Amino acid sequence: MIKLWTEQHIKLSPPATIDLIKATEKIIEFQFPNDFKAFYLTLDGFADWDWTKNMFSIWPLTRIVEEYHNESNKSFIVFADYLINSHHIGFVKGQKGVFKNSGVIPELIAETFLEALFLINSDADILY
Repeated sequence: MIKLWTEQHIKLSPPATIDLIKATEKIIEFQFPNDFKAFYLTLDGFADWDWTKNMFSIWPLTRIVEEYHNESNKSFIVFADYLINSHHIGFVKGQKGVFKNSGVIPELIAETFLEALFLINSDADILY
């Protein structure tokens, strides 16, 4: 994925640290799945609000925290958005999987974080 994004000239953030991941988890009161943590230890999302050719942006941890503080629904943890916040992709506290939230009720779209990234990269219909 990183190679593909680099070839597409997407601005990527440097890796997060385990301490930053733990601090983020404490602030948002949510434990990220292991595949999310492994990915963020390699790449802390996209830099400067950059996005894929399909207009999906993977957020750095600092933006996850910032947006969490601005949201009224503290049960939905966003890590990506489509079309500059048209809808969000993230986790629901207390539930397994990755969800799309474009309305009132989040919809399950993937079993794992890495599967969700694959859907984003392949421009899967379920994302829309």
